[in-house]
Amino acid sequence: MASKQTIAIVGAGPGGLCLGALLQKQGIPYTIYELRDAPSDSIMSTPSGMLDLHDDAGLAAIRACGLWDQFSALTNDCSQDTLIMDDQGTLHHKDSGSGRNRPEVARNSLTHLLLAANNPEALRWNHKLRRAARSSTGQFTLDFGDNGTFTHDLVVGADGAWSKVRPLVTHVEPQHGGMYYTTLHIPNASERYPHLARLVGQGTSFLLGGKNGLVTHRGVGGSICLHVSASSSNKDDFAQLEDNTDPAVVRDALLHDPKLFQAWSPAIQELIKTALDNELTPRDPRVLNMRRMYMLPVGHTWENTPGVTLIGDAAHLMMPWAGEGVNLAMRDALELSKAIVSAWNEPDSRDAGPLSTAEYEEEMFARARASAEETWSNSKILFADNGAKAMADLMASYGPSHE
Repeated sequence: MASKQTIAIVGAGPGGLCLGALLQKQGIPYTIYELRDAPSDSIMSTPSGMLDLHDDAGLAAIRACGLWDQFSALTNDCSQDTLIMDDQGTLHHKDSGSGRNRPEVARNSLTHLLLAANNPEALRWNHKLRRAARSSTGQFTLDFGDNGTFTHDLVVGADGAWSKVRPLVTHVEPQHGGMYYTTLHIPNASERYPHLARLVGQGTSFLLGGKNGLVTHRGVGGSICLHVSASSSNKDDFAQLEDNTDPAVVRDALLHDPKLFQAWSPAIQELIKTALDNELTPRDPRVLNMRRMYMLPVGHTWENTPGVTLIGDAAHLMMPWAGEGVNLAMRDALELSKAIVSAWNEPDSRDAGPLSTAEYEEEMFARARASAEETWSNSKILFADNGAKAMADLMASYGPSHE
C-alpha cells in the first residue's frame, strides 16, 4: 500500500477502536469518525452490559493490542457462573464456568480500554456520516454534512447495523429477527436488593419461558444488567411500544400483558419492577421503549470492492444468542489489521492501487456464517415454549456441569 494512502475507520465501537489500536501499535496513521460525542468519564463509569470475550476472537485481539494486563484487571465484576431458570424461577441448570476461558468485561470498560490505546488526534467525534461514495479518482468520499467531506483510499465500515458504508459493497439491508428487546439496570443491587442479587447469581442468568426471556449479567459496583426479550410472530406485535414517550405504557405491558411477563413468578416480576423503578426515577425520567432486533441474512456475502470493506455488525449483523457479536468484530479488526500491515510494509507497493481486502473478506464470511447459524439455532432453543428445559438440555449435551 502506498505510504501516502489514507485510512478511514467509520465507527468507534469495539471493532473500530480495536482496529485503530492495532494500527496505532504498528505506527500506521488512520482516522476514526464517530457520530457520538466523546464519552465522558461519568458515562464510562456507569453500569453497562457485560461481554464475554472468546480466546480465538476478542481475547486474541486484546493480546495483539498489548492490553492483556490492563484487560485482566477489568474482569472481576461478573463471574463465569451460569444459571438457567424457567418463568417460575425453577432452576434447570447451574454451571460454575470451570475450565471455560471466557472472561466477562463491562462494555464501557472495554470501550475505555480500547479508546486509551488509540491516538486521541486520530478520533473525530460528532461526525455523522451522511453518505459515502466512490470518487472519480477511485478513492472514496465521506460526507459528514457541516463537518465537511473527506477523501480516503481505504474506508472501513465499522458503523454498526445501519451502516452508511455498507451500500458501497452491497444493497442488502437488515431484516427483523422476530424479537423485541429493551435493557434495564439496577445499580448496587448487591447491597440494595440482596434477595434479587441472590436470585440471579454472581454471573449470568437466563430466565426463559413462553417464548420470552430475561438475561442478566452482574456488573460494576454490584449492579444487575437486565436484558428483556420478547418473541414476535409478527413484526408489528409490539409496535405500540416502539419510540414510546410514555414509560408507563411499556411498564404496564411488561408486567401485565399476557404475551409478555404477566404469568411469571412474583420473584421474577419483582426483578422486572425493580429494574423499571431504577431506570425510571422521578429525578431522571427517560424514554423507555421496546426495540426490534434486526439481523442480516445468514450467509450474506458480497463481491469484493478494493479500497472498502466492513467489520462487525456492519458486515454480519446477528442477534446476540451466541455471544459472538463483539468477538467477531474484534476478530475482524485483528485479521484486517494484518492485511493492512502487510500491504503497508510491502516495499514495492508504493505505487500500488487500493488495498485488496478479498482474502480478509472470504475468511470473514466463513466465520460469520458459522456464528450466524449458531445464533439462529440458539434462538429457536431459547425462545421455545419451554426454553429453560431446552437450553438446559443443550448445556448438558456439552458435558457435566461444574457446580
